[in-house]
Amino acid sequence: MTLNDTYYLSRSGRYNNPLNTNDRLPIVYGDLTDGTSGNWILPCIDTVNHVYCYAAHEVLSVAGGNSVSIYKDGVLVDPGDYIFDESDNYESEGTIAKITFAADQGNAVISARGKGKASSGTLISNIVDILYDFLTVENAWTASDFDATKKAFALQTFDSKSYIAAGVIHQDIQIWTLLAQMMGSFLGNVYLDGNGLICLEIDDGVTNENDRVAIIPKRNINFVSATQLLDNLINQCPASYGYDYVNDNDFKNHTDDSSHGDSVSQTIYGIRKPSEPYRFYWCRHLTSVQTVQDVIVGKYKNGLWEVIFENISKMAVHVDVGDIIVATIDRLYDENELQYSNHLWRVLTAAPDYQAGKIKFVCQDTGYYMYASYLADGTYTADGSIHAGSDRDTTIY
Repeated sequence: MTLNDTYYLSRSGRYNNPLNTNDRLPIVYGDLTDGTSGNWILPCIDTVNHVYCYAAHEVLSVAGGNSVSIYKDGVLVDPGDYIFDESDNYESEGTIAKITFAADQGNAVISARGKGKASSGTLISNIVDILYDFLTVENAWTASDFDATKKAFALQTFDSKSYIAAGVIHQDIQIWTLLAQMMGSFLGNVYLDGNGLICLEIDDGVTNENDRVAIIPKRNINFVSATQLLDNLINQCPASYGYDYVNDNDFKNHTDDSSHGDSVSQTIYGIRKPSEPYRFYWCRHLTSVQTVQDVIVGKYKNGLWEVIFENISKMAVHVDVGDIIVATIDRLYDENELQYSNHLWRVLTAAPDYQAGKIKFVCQDTGYYMYASYLADGTYTADGSIHAGSDRDTTIY
């Protein structure tokens, strides 16, 4: 398979007595105990013994912290009417989690609230771990298919923001689309680098000077254009989260709290929101949603430049999409009326022209730049003319 292929879930038809042979067996990740009704549908895989598939794999046990609630046509079922089994190689067709009822449920819609896959007895709730598990356990990709450094950094960023991920794969879906929904739910990105490795990133709103992979000398820059659209300015970000897998048409929750907007930007530009709410397909946790909202507003409250320039040398041939580079675009100025000297840019596209000996870059403003540092040796006076560790490095490289 390739990332552009469609992932097809296992069907109920692999069992002897399913209610509907084409029902999909769900893959469940994270904590989906939110709300007061079922969050995903359980297909009936055995009408004779009244067995329903909770998940197409083993899940966290009750002893390990799982809390399972079952609903029949939206009505909570008495726990005494069914038995939950987190791991059973049912009919020797592979390990699944199942619900067994004491009586026939007919054509009723059975849904559940509960928790999904675990690793070594711990619920998988980091979106990077979820994506990795999906590709390597549910599919045939391996660790060697990933950029290990970027994956590790994305894992760390997710944990440092205290994000919590959860979701269900309940329909056949293009793999690339699914991965984009997973990472995009936390302002993340997934792409293939020049070596064909899967790269994972999560934007925490901060770009570090140490992240740069190249400094493009000013003498090697042929400026083409710069654009800053008001449409790209966001100072309040509505969000929809907690996808409704039962009705499969919308999200259960929405938030547009002005306290997670930027009042200063709103005073200058008015309230600027994206054309549609940010969709959190793989998040059901309000605090995580609000943290992402804060990152988005913090990054886009003043708008960002997108620049196009040519590097008229081959010194940056190693630069790839997603990389951070340093470049001086002295036609642009920041809010302090300083030129964009030694600015940090994220590469959106890189188009080498080896015959002409140049590389065309399309880059996005990160809002960060190389800093100048000063020795506290008495050379500079503390009169406010310089700042310790936060002044822009204006050296021409």
